[in-house]
Amino acid sequence: MKIQSLIRKRLIVFCTTLFIVVVLTISSTFALKNNDISKTEIQENTNKIALKYLDDGTSIKTGAYPMTKEYGLEQAPKNRLQIHNKDKEGSNYSLMLVPRKDLKDSISVDKIYYSVNGEEPRLLGDSIDYVIQRGEIGANKKINVSIQIWVAADKVENEDQDKTLNLDFKVLNY
Repeated sequence: MKIQSLIRKRLIVFCTTLFIVVVLTISSTFALKNNDISKTEIQENTNKIALKYLDDGTSIKTGAYPMTKEYGLEQAPKNRLQIHNKDKEGSNYSLMLVPRKDLKDSISVDKIYYSVNGEEPRLLGDSIDYVIQRGEIGANKKINVSIQIWVAADKVENEDQDKTLNLDFKVLNY
């Protein structure tokens, strides 16, 4: 009887240990599968960050004809936007100027200048993933941004005649 009692105790300890190992394995697998680290950090179209045009309409205003860097800063119309963080926590954001893929006959991004808040003009084709501004925005805060867009006079060629600028603004938070 003593041996059977000892075997029974060991069997209970073994079964309990096996049950704990199985539960830990399943929960660890579930946790790793649903872990935020494995997901991309940038989230598009969340309710946290909103983008709003401050001018009339919702279309992008651009220079009517190709311009130099200097002349574009002076003459290109300004797109006034507002980035609003509706969340209770601060967030990082990326403002993007993305070419629309659904429209044809677009001018190459390598021939488009942009300027954010009057800063030095840059070519859109030189940006990484079309990000034109990155920053932080506090909880329930709003940031106003002024962006000028025009075609680079020194880059335009005969093949670009009758092409248009087909761009959209997009804001991402992470």
